[in-house]
Amino acid sequence: MKPLFLRQSLLATAVLIALTACGGNDPLPEVKAQVQATLIGRYAHNVSEGMSEIVALHAASKSAFITVDTVNVPSSFQRISLRNVSSTALANPTTASNLESGATTSVAAHVNDTNFTAGGVQTLAISGNLLAIAVKATPKTNNGVVAFYRLDNQGNATYLKKVTVGSLPDGMAFSPDGSRLVVANEAEIDGDKNFVLAADKSNDPLGTISIITIANGTPADTAQTLDFTAFDDAGARVSERPSGVRIGIAGNDFSRDAEPEYVSITADGSQAYVTLQENNAVAIVDLASARIERIVALGYKDHGLASNALAPSDRVSATAPFSLKSYANLFGIYMPDAIASFSIGNTPYFITANEGDDRDDFLATGETSRVKDLTLDATAFPNAATLKGDAELGRLTVIKTLGLNSSNQHEKLYALGGRSFSIYNAATGAQVFDSGSELEQRAYATLPTALLGKSQVLGRLDNKGPEPESVVVGQIGSKTYAFVALERTSAILMYDVSNPAAPVFVQWLQNTTDMDNGDISPEGLAFVPAAQSPTGQPLLLVGHEVSGSMAVWEIK
Repeated sequence: MKPLFLRQSLLATAVLIALTACGGNDPLPEVKAQVQATLIGRYAHNVSEGMSEIVALHAASKSAFITVDTVNVPSSFQRISLRNVSSTALANPTTASNLESGATTSVAAHVNDTNFTAGGVQTLAISGNLLAIAVKATPKTNNGVVAFYRLDNQGNATYLKKVTVGSLPDGMAFSPDGSRLVVANEAEIDGDKNFVLAADKSNDPLGTISIITIANGTPADTAQTLDFTAFDDAGARVSERPSGVRIGIAGNDFSRDAEPEYVSITADGSQAYVTLQENNAVAIVDLASARIERIVALGYKDHGLASNALAPSDRVSATAPFSLKSYANLFGIYMPDAIASFSIGNTPYFITANEGDDRDDFLATGETSRVKDLTLDATAFPNAATLKGDAELGRLTVIKTLGLNSSNQHEKLYALGGRSFSIYNAATGAQVFDSGSELEQRAYATLPTALLGKSQVLGRLDNKGPEPESVVVGQIGSKTYAFVALERTSAILMYDVSNPAAPVFVQWLQNTTDMDNGDISPEGLAFVPAAQSPTGQPLLLVGHEVSGSMAVWEIK
């Protein structure tokens, strides 16, 4: 019998998936095979949670570099050799580890001094022979740093310098020409669940975006850091802040409430797109002037539409694909995590993975609630008693501070995330596509029954569903493809997005048979074009948050 990942790939590329029980939605369209991804490499020797969350390629040494942040090996990165990887599919994909590990570098040993103590590494990126890795401070509300290393043709890393950026640098990207590194400084509030908005607001640092210029492969000693204070209520640009931009903590300044999460830079290097996840927005930065050009509010997803049906209860049977239903006055807050950018013709686009997030881990009083614990407006929800049942919306997690009427009853409900990916015209900010319920449909139709019942799948239906976490875009031949990682179902979906208004599903990628072995919870994605690939074919490198493993998929 073929391994599970091969059986699922064949299913996804050659068979009509009939799914007529999903809220009256039409069956998913038949897939016409264009390209095919094959699992050819894997690093899983002595890995654990806290490894491989973020991965990047160094083409000259034919190496991948992964973040490492475990109890025994904190604040580090490791080289993984791809020199001997071939185009042969792995015979035992869930247990194989055919990639050779290289040196592990302690970043903490280089950046720690009397003024700074590393609290963990967040992400890394590579441009040419320059490796940058983001390091949060201890405490995390202090300014973090980016550590820079020079890589040689064998992948050996030599420390260059550290550059101070904002609080909790979480996402970053080099411009295509390597002349800039843009860093999203998330600036989370403290994490001990006792946050109260203090008068001095010192425990809620400014969310910022740092730009580090690079000349002849050498980074500047200081970063230019942009904040959002001009968009505060008393700021000079408050009129430019769209009304749909969410401020999650009542009474907070937008500049402190903003939590920049992820960065993508346009192919011409002129703009950076930065997700403000908790604010349900994207900031667009003009890099030439180092100015936040504008903020795009992403709006809400109407789950009252059949095309946006969802599976909202974890108290249903897992013996068959879950039924998706639509609900009036239920909306999704997209709250994207990762973002990627591309152009078709002369039109720029960005694509978002709509994970959803909340701040309950940090707040003395959480901002979410289950629907069954809320008082629903009788006019908006005439069947409230039924809806509050565990098999319907009762267990669904929503933001409890949104959708209230004058009587403090909920007339609208706002769930976390969109359970989807979306594509936006970057010039206008208009959404040109949302995958609606398709990610859930495909997940529940493709996963075997044994996996449907797992806590990572069934147990997340009442929260954010499959949780689209990451997205990258790459060019293969004349077509543009997007890869969307689903954290909870441990799968990656490949789409042809050459027509941004009508993406075409290509393949379902998964390498686990039981959600315990294999590759669990994809987090970091890196697309490698054929010209930089050690096999001469495009690659997708995937780091997995829970299993700690790194996978290499070849696409041809």
